Amino acid sequence: MKSAKIIFISLFFSIGFGCQTQPVSNQPNATNSTIPITSQIPAPQTIKFESADKLEIIGTFYESSQPNSPAVLLLHQWQSTRKSFDSFAKQLQSKGFGVLAIDGRGFGESVKTTDGKTVSASRTDDAVKGMKADVDNAFNFLKQQKNVDAARIGIVGASYGSSLALIYAAENKQVKAVALLSPGINYFGNLPIEDAVRNYGGRNLLLVAAEDDQNSAATVKKLKLVNEKFEMQIYPKGGHGTNLFGAKVGLEDLIKKFLEKNL
Repeated sequence: MKSAKIIFISLFFSIGFGCQTQPVSNQPNATNSTIPITSQIPAPQTIKFESADKLEIIGTFYESSQPNSPAVLLLHQWQSTRKSFDSFAKQLQSKGFGVLAIDGRGFGESVKTTDGKTVSASRTDDAVKGMKADVDNAFNFLKQQKNVDAARIGIVGASYGSSLALIYAAENKQVKAVALLSPGINYFGNLPIEDAVRNYGGRNLLLVAAEDDQNSAATVKKLKLVNEKFEMQIYPKGGHGTNLFGAKVGLEDLIKKFLEKNL
């Protein structure tokens, strides 16, 4: 796969550098718990990936202030943007995580190619192929960061983002834990996850849905049967995907505890 180009955009300056895709060795002295915050939390930074098909994928990176920190990639749902994770991303950062939230292709700011063409959201096979490559680029970006322990990276995905998270994690054993918000058995007809959940193996997986989102609740119950080790939470109500955050059902605390325990 062609390496992505990554650019940091701060309030005062921009820095460009190439994204390396080779594995990064584990950082020494890593622990299995989040690292207490002892210094000022860095301001969020806007980053830019250039995909293999020249689309610019925009994200927000919340850097951990401590070395050897766990990290989390956040993937939003259809018809949404990375901003749906803003509050939660800051909460994770305050707990010692490095966090990256990206706009999926065709959403938010990820709508332009490097030559200025506009790209719309699409569900074609080619678009899905591009989505998977974007997740890989984002994951590799996190592995490179100076304060991230490359052996302690997880993914949280919502709706179609949950499909991308699980499919990618099934193929990349470096993903240590995954949380799925409102998963579906086969979003778009070309994001099937039943083989992926079996290939995911015995790694830690959190399955979340609400009963008033019937299809997702049924999917969660079905996926739970694959491995009794998987954790499951079905709320009485709360809607779909990241809408569960706004429902005030305790989702933030649930995911934070899951990540703290498993990264």
